[in-house]
Amino acid sequence: MDRINKVLLIILTSILFTVSNTWSQKYTYSPYSRYGVGEIENRGYGRGTGMGGTGIALRSNEHLNDYNPASYTAIDSSSFFFEAGLRGFYQSLSSTDAKANFSDINFEYFAIGFRVARWGAATIGIRPQSGTGYKFSTIIHDDLLGDTNQSATGTGSITRAYMGLAVQPWKFLSLGLHFSYMWGNLTNINEIEYLNVSNALSYGRRQNTHVNDVFFDFGLQATLPLKENSSLIFGATFSPKTPLNGYVEELIARGTTTEIEGELYVDSDTLTYNKREFSDNALTLPFYYGIGLSYNIKNKLTVSAEITNSAWSDITSPDPYTKTSNRSRIGAGVEFIPNDRNPKTYLSRIRYRMGAHYLKDYIVLNNYQLKDFGISFGGGFPLKRSKTSVNLSFEIGQRGTTDYGLVKENYYRIYLNLTLHEFWFMKQKFD
Repeated sequence: MDRINKVLLIILTSILFTVSNTWSQKYTYSPYSRYGVGEIENRGYGRGTGMGGTGIALRSNEHLNDYNPASYTAIDSSSFFFEAGLRGFYQSLSSTDAKANFSDINFEYFAIGFRVARWGAATIGIRPQSGTGYKFSTIIHDDLLGDTNQSATGTGSITRAYMGLAVQPWKFLSLGLHFSYMWGNLTNINEIEYLNVSNALSYGRRQNTHVNDVFFDFGLQATLPLKENSSLIFGATFSPKTPLNGYVEELIARGTTTEIEGELYVDSDTLTYNKREFSDNALTLPFYYGIGLSYNIKNKLTVSAEITNSAWSDITSPDPYTKTSNRSRIGAGVEFIPNDRNPKTYLSRIRYRMGAHYLKDYIVLNNYQLKDFGISFGGGFPLKRSKTSVNLSFEIGQRGTTDYGLVKENYYRIYLNLTLHEFWFMKQKFD
């Protein structure tokens, strides 16, 4: 099997594996994923996750970077890149009177990137956009009805498949865009079970939110060369406010046998059922923008910082329980290479990375806007005489609070990424 066929086989296998696992994977166990479109996944591949989740102003001829589509013009004319990633996580949830721990591992994304001409490059990828995954219950006492078990369960995810194109009209300016298709289903179920009443029926409410639509996002990167192989890169990204197609199904029913295979109850008695299309401004992607700046010394040092904002306060959710505010994020990171040309000491060729982020999320509960702070660190481990590398990153953070009757999350994430490089378009010469 020749090199091109090997690459095509890897791509096809990854597409099938990713799509087939989209519906079964859980990307979170957070109760906050109950609201809105669920817990939003941050963009970024192996390099950016170790640098505080930054990427708007990062350019590299050794990695793909979906934070900013303008970055794809950094790909060499003879190079073909394939990237795939795994993510494992551990979540510790605590309130004033309870604790719970969860963990999982997911196949997170895949992407390919290559030059299409001297003036530009292209990419194709697929990754999760957001997800919901939680299950909790509480027993409440009533003097008339006795004890009731009130539970809530959420499952599902929204997935994004995209194509990117970047052009370089001038040497130091790059422009790019992503054309994305987003689809998925989020299911939220609430149940009440009467524990002290024999043969009592349980009551439940199931809400299914279905999404499918296309959207665009755009990017720019401008490079200012400095002396001694150093440069400053300014980056900017934005996406317009985009209404999404989809609908919400709501079922209220009662029965004796709990949920099985997507049904609220088996042999249930339906009390109400309605299905409604999204109205104007309901489940809309908000206007988003981000700006970033990086300082680079070639093959030695990269320092990156950025800020992003999404105007969720302008969005009316189809879920009446969701109150939103603008989502803003600040991130910063650094990558250091001791000596990438040292053939004797492998440790000197490792890309050492670290960073931090602070996030004000879009969910507001009990007049408290969720906040998230985390630190990350990791490394890029290159293969000998190749741009192929294995990237490992760790992230530690905290989200939420035990005040205001809410839940505090401590999370620990590990990212494993493979960046496979091939000289796919290089002509072979024979003696």
